[in-house]
Amino acid sequence: LNPIAEQLTGWSRQEARNKPLAEVFRIVEEATRKPAGDPVARCLAEGRSGSLANSVILISRYGNEYAIEDSAAPIRHADGHILGTVMVFKDATERKLLGQQISHQARHDSLTGLVNRSEFNRQLERLLNDVRASDGGHALCYLDLDQFKVVNDTVGHAGGDELLRSVRERLMGLMREGD
Repeated sequence: LNPIAEQLTGWSRQEARNKPLAEVFRIVEEATRKPAGDPVARCLAEGRSGSLANSVILISRYGNEYAIEDSAAPIRHADGHILGTVMVFKDATERKLLGQQISHQARHDSLTGLVNRSEFNRQLERLLNDVRASDGGHALCYLDLDQFKVVNDTVGHAGGDELLRSVRERLMGLMREGD
């Protein structure tokens, strides 16, 4: 373990010595929280370099979680047989969070936090396809704020923005999480 690996795993080189890899390098799939595959075992079994899926979380000894990127490569003797493996991993948490933030901003209105027109159209298309493929159903409620231009002209855009946020909060309080 190098100093960064010690920091991310929570294990010192001395403490990790002779411990099973799965105890020191605890990784789970982000979506399911099930243990992720063992990159070292796979590298040894296949005899070639490889990496884990993109959505893997490292859980440190103290419960801290880090999105990571990794790779494992065989270490070969001059005659070609495998002596061991080297595993490299890095903290990708900040990059992952930034990607999620950019993705969210691309699909949501910055003022209200609600989905924007293009994301609304994508979701509507998905729901329409769902209805066509099954006997299920969905409801669509269309809301128009009459005379909204008058609100902006009378109290300014800041007042109009506040009205939109207020309407959003009231509506969200009446809906279920999946609505």
